[in-house]
Amino acid sequence: MAVPYELEVRHQRFIQAHPQWSIHGQDEGRHFTAEKNDGTWRHIVTQTSLKTLLDRLDEIEASR
Repeated sequence: MAVPYELEVRHQRFIQAHPQWSIHGQDEGRHFTAEKNDGTWRHIVTQTSLKTLLDRLDEIEASR
C-alpha cells in the first residue's frame, strides 16, 4: 500500500528532527512501528497508520 506523498514528507521531516527514532512499515503498510533505543531502554510504538503513528510520536516528543 502506497503512502501518500504528504505523509512521506512528514515522515522524513520527523526522522530528520528525531534521528533516534526508526520507523518501519509492517504487513505491506497496514501497520507501522517506531523504535527508539536509549541505551538500556527500548521504546516501541505501534499504530495502524503512519499518520496516527506520527501523531503519537509528536505527542511523545512534545512531552519531553
